[in-house]
Order: sequence, then structure tokens, then C-alpha cells
Amino acid sequence: MLYDPGVWLFGLAVALFLAGVLGVVLSTRRVLPEEAVNLPGLITDPGAERQLVQLEAEVERLRAERDELQSVLGRLASLLERRHPQLAAARRAHLVTTGDDGERRAGGS
Repeated sequence: MLYDPGVWLFGLAVALFLAGVLGVVLSTRRVLPEEAVNLPGLITDPGAERQLVQLEAEVERLRAERDELQSVLGRLASLLERRHPQLAAARRAHLVTTGDDGERRAGGS
């Protein structure tokens, strides 16, 4: 009976299933506050939660500022193209033919 491959395969399947269940249970269990002190990498400071909220608010503020600056830059570019259409067409033609966007100027680094 121990030489039967079916028994070994069934045992291996059961062992892998139990290992998977144990892994899910251990990875999803909640850590008690008194255990959290001994674990590195966990935030146990109550002030850290407040700082995290402040940082998230700062990120949102910076994203809004970035979006506003991008819209202003877009409006400025469209105004310049309307004001000097020949320059805009020449610049687009130069960019298409050479791939140079004009960022590097003579004498610059």
C-alpha cells in the first residue's frame, strides 16, 4: 500500500492544501496591540496615523497644484500659437524633422 503512487499523490495534495490554508490564516490574522510592539515595521504610534493623514492631504494639494499649473501652461501655449502661428508651425516642422525640441541651447550645459 505504501508503494502505491496514488496514496503518495493524495497525501501530497492534502499536505499542499493544508499548507495553503495555514498560509492564508497566518497572513490574514490581526496582530494584537501588545504583540505589535515586538514586530518591526508596524506603526504602533498613534501620532503616526495623524501624520499619515497630513501627508495624504499634502499629496492631494500638490496634485491639484500640478494640474492647475499644467492647465495654465496649456493655455499659455495655445495663446502663443495663436499670436505667432508661423513660429508655431516652424517649430513643429523643426521638431518633426530633427527630433530636437530646442531644450538645449548654444552655450548651455
